[in-house]
Formats: sequence, structure tokens, C-alpha cells
Amino acid sequence: MKSMNKSQKIWLWISILLFIIPEILWSSIGNVLYSFFQSGKINPSIFRNNFLLEYKNESLLKLFIIIQLFSIISAMFCVIKCRKNIPLSLLWISAFVFSIFLIMTVFIFYLLMIFNPSFP
Repeated sequence: MKSMNKSQKIWLWISILLFIIPEILWSSIGNVLYSFFQSGKINPSIFRNNFLLEYKNESLLKLFIIIQLFSIISAMFCVIKCRKNIPLSLLWISAFVFSIFLIMTVFIFYLLMIFNPSFP
């Protein structure tokens, strides 16, 4: 089986890191999901306090969510583009994981746009 070439691997890792780094540093998706499932509202209780949850940084939070959304889409695109070079089992697992992350990120972005959260 032929593996991915170097540029494809680099773009895949860049896409994955654009999702993982903001999530590790600020837990943007984790905070919104945690607070929404705790009470049905956004931000009455938070998972981990950070500067993105302040009202003045609401647009910055939305920017990070959009960056994460585009990074998941580009990672899925890289995997789909290289589907002939990836073992079938790894292709299905990565497609499933990226789909779950994509659904969560779209859901969070939807919540942030519709409910317009009241930050502390």
C-alpha cells in the first residue's frame, strides 16, 4: 500500500493541530458543551475558567470555534483526498472521529449564534 506523501501528512497534521491547540488551551467546545448539558443554558457553570468566557471576548470565542470548524473540515478533506493511500479500517475510524468532532463543533457554533450566551 502506498502511504501519504509528505505534503499531505503536513497539511493533515496542521489541520488537526488547529483544532487541538485551542481546545487544550481554552476548552472552548468543552466549556460550552459542559455548561449547556448542566442546565440547558450556556455558561451558568463552566468546566474550566478562561478569558474567552468573558462577555467582551464573545467574538473571539466565535472566531476560535470557526477556526476549529474549518480545521476539522480540512482534516476530513485531507483524509478523503488520500483515501486510496490509507488502510480501510483507519479511513473509517478517522472519518467517524472527524464526523463526531464536526457535529459537535457545528452544534456549539449554532448554540453560540442562537442563544447569544450571557457571559459572567
